[in-house]
Amino acid sequence: MNGILVSDSITLLPDHQVGVFMQTEPPVVAPRSPKPETDKTDVAEVASWGDQNDFPQQIITLAEKSTELPALLDWKARALQGREVKAFQPVYDSVEKKWVDQEINDIEIKEFLNHRTFKRYMREAANDFFWFWNVFPELIKNVAGDKIVYLGTQDASFCRWGKMNDKGLIKNCYVSSNWPIARIEDKTTIEFKVIDPYSFNAVDDLRESKTNQVIYPISYPSPGKSYYQLSAWDGFRTSGWAEIAAEIPKFKKAIMQFQVTIKYMICIPLNYWPARYPDWEKLNEDEKNDKRKEKLNEINSTLAGTANAGKSIMVDVGVDREGRELPGWKIIPIEDKLKEGAYLEDSQEASQHLMRALAVDPTLVGNGPGRGKDAGSGSDKRIAFNIYVALQQPYRDVILEPLYFIAEYNGWQKKYPGINFKFEELQLETLDKSHTTAKPVTN
Repeated sequence: MNGILVSDSITLLPDHQVGVFMQTEPPVVAPRSPKPETDKTDVAEVASWGDQNDFPQQIITLAEKSTELPALLDWKARALQGREVKAFQPVYDSVEKKWVDQEINDIEIKEFLNHRTFKRYMREAANDFFWFWNVFPELIKNVAGDKIVYLGTQDASFCRWGKMNDKGLIKNCYVSSNWPIARIEDKTTIEFKVIDPYSFNAVDDLRESKTNQVIYPISYPSPGKSYYQLSAWDGFRTSGWAEIAAEIPKFKKAIMQFQVTIKYMICIPLNYWPARYPDWEKLNEDEKNDKRKEKLNEINSTLAGTANAGKSIMVDVGVDREGRELPGWKIIPIEDKLKEGAYLEDSQEASQHLMRALAVDPTLVGNGPGRGKDAGSGSDKRIAFNIYVALQQPYRDVILEPLYFIAEYNGWQKKYPGINFKFEELQLETLDKSHTTAKPVTN
């Protein structure tokens, strides 16, 4: 029986109870810093987000193939938002002999924080933050120009920075839903001026500017990136686990459709082909596919027949300049779980890698697909949740940075020295401490 083509990268060899996974496409190209070696977008004024200036679009496409990634990113975004944001001012408690935060009862500030546009900002900013690690908040002044009356966001996937000037400053942000084919001269491309968040005079500069709408750039730092920061979970993509996770459903469907029992999976890494065929990069796609078919036939003939029983497959595994082993062929034994409905253990392994990359405790969101396992007790969930919330402060500082800028611009900081913004949320409690399982706290 010939091989069964499951997808471009997976073929089943039913006679030998073997599946072959050949990585056929390179991973999504990560953003370079400070700029790509070659400008493939043909837009000299725009800093490319990825080699083809479509990195966010590729991330979205990758996530849309996952049953877990979008949901987990949404969970993290909701956890980051808490219940609401309130303004506080430090006051001295003469009885307790210490400074305490007291909520500010100012109608202007309360209306701003309770307005639907600010709540929308929190939702969209938290979402963009975890998807892309970059947020593009938009600030709008009133007609008089003495107050900032609006804080919102431009969709991060639609935004591109203009290239730095000779002083290393980004002056412009270009917004379009048509990247990577968009051009800054297109009627659908919107240009915004950009605030320099590192400038001590940023507030005064904006007051003196005739520009009413600006972008205030915020992001969480990642090493070596100047224009676009790289999310902490990106290793799930570059390691190949995202691709593996996307192929598992196709593999399982083929097993069910053809009633094939697979005992081994042979994984051939992407770097094998140029190492095996020196002219690999010069071949067109049809020629590359012919080489892959030749390799598949070689595997098939090696395993076929009683004369080949007990034979082994030998492949070379190299090391890089630092002595680390390069990815080589892997032959993975797979238990026959057809009757139990598990089919493939890798689904749970991929899920665990994803939760590790996202720093999400499985007790909070469930233990992922695959074999059912205990996801933790109620106490485990309570402690894990409270720990998770306690670690959100650095991220919340990023999301709230434009609000502190507004407080300075609008005079709130001068009116209420030491003004600070905190999140109110629920902290899980045990029943022996309260008649309810949660109480509101501010962080």
